[in-house]
Amino acid sequence: MLQALAFLILATPSFDFYTNRPYDAAVPRPEAVLGYAPGERHTTFRDQERVLSAIAASAPGSVKVIDYGKSVEGRPLKILVISSPENIGRLPVIRAKWDALALGKLTQTEASRMIEETPALVWINETIHGNESASFESGIWLAYTLAASRSERLASLLSDVVVIINPVYNPDGHERFVVWYNSVATGSSSPDAFEQREPSVIHGRTNHYRFDMNRDRVSFSQVETRQEVAEYLKWNPHVYADQHGEVGTYFFPPNSMSVNANVDRKRFNLWTEVFGRGNARAFDQQGWQYFIRDTFDFFAAGYLDTYAAFLGAIAFTYETDGGGVLAREREDGSILTLRDGMAKHFVTALATIETAAANRKALLESYAKFRRDAASGASFGKFQRVVLTSPDPRPLVRLQTHLKLMGVESRFAAKDFSQRDAHDYWKAGKVEQTFPAGSLVIDMAQPQGTLAKSMLEPTAEFEPEFTEQQLKKREARKSEKYPGEEGADFYDTTAWCLVYAYNLPAWWCESARPIESSDGPRIASTFEDSPIGWALRYSDQEDVVAAFDLMASGVRAMSTTKPIESGGTTYARGTFLFLKGRNEDLRVKLERVSATRRVSFEALKTGLPDTGREGIGSPSVDSIKKPNVAIVFGGSDWLSGAGSLWYLMESEWKLPFTPITASALSRDLSKYTAIVFPEGRYGPPSEDLKGWIRAGGCAIVMDSVDWIVGEKGLVDLKQVDGKGEGVPGSFFRAKMEPRLFLTYGYADQTISAPVGGSNYFKAKKEGGGAVTFSGDEKEVKLLSGWSWPDETEKRLAGAVWAHDEPVGDGHVILFTVDPTYRAMWPGLYKLILNAMLFGPAN
Repeated sequence: MLQALAFLILATPSFDFYTNRPYDAAVPRPEAVLGYAPGERHTTFRDQERVLSAIAASAPGSVKVIDYGKSVEGRPLKILVISSPENIGRLPVIRAKWDALALGKLTQTEASRMIEETPALVWINETIHGNESASFESGIWLAYTLAASRSERLASLLSDVVVIINPVYNPDGHERFVVWYNSVATGSSSPDAFEQREPSVIHGRTNHYRFDMNRDRVSFSQVETRQEVAEYLKWNPHVYADQHGEVGTYFFPPNSMSVNANVDRKRFNLWTEVFGRGNARAFDQQGWQYFIRDTFDFFAAGYLDTYAAFLGAIAFTYETDGGGVLAREREDGSILTLRDGMAKHFVTALATIETAAANRKALLESYAKFRRDAASGASFGKFQRVVLTSPDPRPLVRLQTHLKLMGVESRFAAKDFSQRDAHDYWKAGKVEQTFPAGSLVIDMAQPQGTLAKSMLEPTAEFEPEFTEQQLKKREARKSEKYPGEEGADFYDTTAWCLVYAYNLPAWWCESARPIESSDGPRIASTFEDSPIGWALRYSDQEDVVAAFDLMASGVRAMSTTKPIESGGTTYARGTFLFLKGRNEDLRVKLERVSATRRVSFEALKTGLPDTGREGIGSPSVDSIKKPNVAIVFGGSDWLSGAGSLWYLMESEWKLPFTPITASALSRDLSKYTAIVFPEGRYGPPSEDLKGWIRAGGCAIVMDSVDWIVGEKGLVDLKQVDGKGEGVPGSFFRAKMEPRLFLTYGYADQTISAPVGGSNYFKAKKEGGGAVTFSGDEKEVKLLSGWSWPDETEKRLAGAVWAHDEPVGDGHVILFTVDPTYRAMWPGLYKLILNAMLFGPAN
């Protein structure tokens, strides 16, 4: 392998990583520790640790190493803080000044005075996608250069800038990829070479749970995200560069449209132009190709760079051409190497630092104003406050925790209060609204106000010229066949509003008058004795998860299929019943679960119905089969989209399951009560699978539903006629069928349903549509995001989003969109939990 790569390096001009001479001889060069030159092989996590530790130990005056957490698999997460010895020596003083600027409470005069002698902070992030390996390698040589170079140029830069390097954001994905790659690598650049095709089961791009963590800054689900953000908020950098790969030629901003309006487009475009020109000068000196204003927009809120920009940083994604493999052939036969990709990231990192240093004062002045306008609320116009309510406080508590992970402040109202300028998220118009005590209140006038608005506003606005451009392209696509019009310019989802993600009643208000706040609701459970048993009302996901827990411990459970009036109270559909006559030591088990799951059990006073025939002993109460859930993780050569559900089952809900292979579907399945089929490459259902379903099993199919629909499948659904433009990811208003078990636990029949793509199915007249869209083509269904005018809403009219098909004694549950996708939609979780628990027949 080394011989082949040595030939490639000699055959093409080789970038010199050591031009910033002289270097401190006491600081070891990376290859002296590793035993190989830059780009000769992929470095493992352990070896990167050895190099960075050696550099830091040899330059304690200019390098600080800070551990900030651990990955899912236990690998340490850390940052390196590098600057001049003078800046490192007074770092606590400098950080206090950065904190003051970030709070946004200083006047312009106070901020200007403080900025005079305050360095800028530049954060360089490496390897959020583990198989985009060039940044992992270049970060090593960047750390060495900043720590060891004694050139006048570097000394000048580091007097004006403090640099933070996160050398590997995603160590688990990178290690999974690199261990595989190093085990098969020969250095071959041939597109036919085995090493050029990373197996999908490796999928080093993602973390342990196969999450793309550059989409996790909305859900904040992964521990790597939470820990990095917690550290980020201790520093509040002014510039943030996230280094990626691999593209045809190198990309750096300015970005393409659409740019999220909350970053202040004028400011953002101005500064990305400044930094882009700095990068261009550096690349032109090397004779390297690059592109700008194409492919990579700046709209979706889930990226690392948009999150940083919402907090005032000038933030970028840099995409290199080179990496992932040691070498590859371009279309023209030229060779692109890992070393090439490293060199370009190395150069943009240094150019970014240089541009920040050259514009230090103006950069900090711009940052201070951005934060000042956020803290005062001046940036947000009429959007000044968001208020959410819920009869059950638990989703509000989870949302508050979610916001806190982001850095957003919120509080609970201690008393009822009213506002005359409230706008309902679910209805049009301004109203006077009274909010009860216990409402969750988020005021935009706070240091993280821009982030709060970005996450909570009903929808993000596109530039008018962007919208016009997309509509013109659509018209051209309808008529032109050759050479063909470009596709739509959406890089990722266009909707993420947390109000719709949680499916909660909410209003935004034009003012934020003072209110009295409380510590929040107290969720406690008290037990009264009962000769019969206890009921668990179902209104929150904790309730159904508690039922899973109890049944796993041996408790026999039942549920109501119709409303029941008994003992002077009404129990809604889906209420869980735990009866003494069917369980031993029941109260002890209930009390244990009540303490861990924040659920409340009510004593059943009598089995006699108050009116009618629906009582605890009637046919309107069904036994629930003890769950034994399987999730298809993939086949021998493919990985399903199980990551989000895997994460939720294991880390959030802590529920047992069996990860099975697709080949198991042709064997005896009788041990399982429910099998979940995430997105994947499934063939027609086997006879074993069909027999299992007909015998009472529940097949839950998410996203990839075509294989089980139609003549060769088990579900008779018809596709919506015609070919339409794909939706890039938006929220649409849908309605629930309350009589079906899938919708147990939902009090409101209106729900926000995420939609993507253009493949929709018609709801069946015979029923089974648990979540459907109104059949009225004129009804406005769009809640948030992009919708194609005169097309999307018409095609969605009468479509089904979640369908329940009885098959023999069992069920097939179809979700046309995975409700657990990216762990972004907590308001949909009860649907998948219901499917797993109530779907199997007794």
